[in-house]
Amino acid sequence: MKPPGTGAAPFATLLDALRAHAEAGVAHTVGAAEDVWLTYPDLWGRVGACATRLSTAGVRPGDHVAVEMGTSTAVLCAALGVLASGAVLVPVGAVRSPRPDSVDSQRLMGVVRASGARWYLTPEDPETRRRMLGAYGAKVEVVPVEGLAAAGEVHALPGVVPEQAALLQFSSGSLAAPKGIVLSHRNLVANMWAFLHRIGLLSGRGVTWLPLSHDMGLIGSFLGCLYGGSAFHASAPSMFVRDPLRWLEEMAAFGATHSSGPPFALDLVIRRAERSPARLAGLDLSALRAIVIGSERIPPHLCERFETVLAPCGLRRHTLLPGYGLAENCLAVALREPLVPSSVIAADPVRLERGRLTQAATDEAGPARARPLIGHGEPLQGTEIRIVSSNGIPVGPGLVGEIRIGGDAACQWLVGPDGSRRPARGPDGLVPTGDLGSFIDGELYVVGRIKETLKHAGRTIAPADVEQAALDAAPDLLAAAAAVATGEEDTADRLVLFLEVTRRLQPPEEARLADGVRLAVLRDFGMPTQAVYVGRRGALPRTTSGKVRRLSLAGELRSGRLARCWSAVTLAAVPV
Repeated sequence: MKPPGTGAAPFATLLDALRAHAEAGVAHTVGAAEDVWLTYPDLWGRVGACATRLSTAGVRPGDHVAVEMGTSTAVLCAALGVLASGAVLVPVGAVRSPRPDSVDSQRLMGVVRASGARWYLTPEDPETRRRMLGAYGAKVEVVPVEGLAAAGEVHALPGVVPEQAALLQFSSGSLAAPKGIVLSHRNLVANMWAFLHRIGLLSGRGVTWLPLSHDMGLIGSFLGCLYGGSAFHASAPSMFVRDPLRWLEEMAAFGATHSSGPPFALDLVIRRAERSPARLAGLDLSALRAIVIGSERIPPHLCERFETVLAPCGLRRHTLLPGYGLAENCLAVALREPLVPSSVIAADPVRLERGRLTQAATDEAGPARARPLIGHGEPLQGTEIRIVSSNGIPVGPGLVGEIRIGGDAACQWLVGPDGSRRPARGPDGLVPTGDLGSFIDGELYVVGRIKETLKHAGRTIAPADVEQAALDAAPDLLAAAAAVATGEEDTADRLVLFLEVTRRLQPPEEARLADGVRLAVLRDFGMPTQAVYVGRRGALPRTTSGKVRRLSLAGELRSGRLARCWSAVTLAAVPV
């Protein structure tokens, strides 16, 4: 399906947009919390100075430059400086533990090796980073961003063309080892312009706490705000983790019109706000036009609760925008418009498990055992979505199949762990996403990930549906849940549940919780649960975008290397 047009993008590249805003004297400020704030003329001057220093140091157009995307104004300038020098930006996540054996260090080295980056820009102590990289034998020039991003002399910049590579974005790896996605300046502009046009973020005020190494934080928030000439405020992800309500406070103080986040962030805000209602007093969120929600399956009731809890703060109805996207399309694929009611289908569970999305039959009590699915709107301008069967044949509306994407924003190349490139698109010219979805009345509905689905008695069950049944069985005790299939390819799936609890439970409480959840899943899906593990809040492994790493949990179980934060619950016999 192809979307309606919204007009040509006004600037061919992000750098063209940034230069134009600076020359126009745009006074909106850009910066990180508790740091320097820059107007567009000041920002452009620092970007030029950074690009000049990089070129003088030997960085050439097309070189790959890794930037550790901590939350500081210097990092923002350095990332833009890499693009202005004609080099390819390789954003990497902030390293919390520089020990060579830490997960952060191992992931970083995987990115450095795959990208072939010869330069590593960091806001942290450069000597610590040299030791960390040196422990793996990496030959990388480590440069601190503070001096690099300061104001200074600007030489003639090399200029970039739309076809040139701009980003080597490594996916957050919800299913397997992270892969590199090559995005050109043309790809970025196509997606940013369509995204900004859809949500109305033109000369607005954007706030984010998301990691700037991730597509939603980097492209959807930072670079998108710059392309549209908006004010931009970045806070560290750790701020949100420590105190979710700070997100609301910073949006109110900044007069934010736009923000974004994953579903689990909404849940954390709701729980904290209900425990500390006095924190909401005096907050004014009436300027907010859109909060884009993406990553995992979006529970419709969660959006309703979030808007209800924050209505006294002036948050308007339908400010939350469910969206679907992935790094292979830069950021967004489909998205609703602001302040428009969401479409929700109470899907017939039997037909859904057999590949057809239809409204459940209703009686006086409402849809029986329905699976609520929220619509993600129409495709963005320039993006094509096609739903195909397992053998690649396009299917009609209401039929569930793999989502494949194409168009101006879709990438052409992927980079493997060894640095080798391969085409991202298949013989049909489209990029396979690995996600299941369907179109109803021109709107995209996302069902789940193909490799994470549960197979039972000839049915295909989305883990998100099982997880919601578990959460509904004990809403006060459970913060999150993960349903994982652990059977081998040639055997039936064995369902294992991982439960994050809101407080410490005694063994008898854990047993009652586990049995209640198992019975709920058995009642709703007819699928027995083989094992239940309980862990504290935050125990589930997630990607930087908030997706639960279900396949990682399955792999840990098979290898006998499950993290110590999980404890197995002794289960009572449950009749099948």
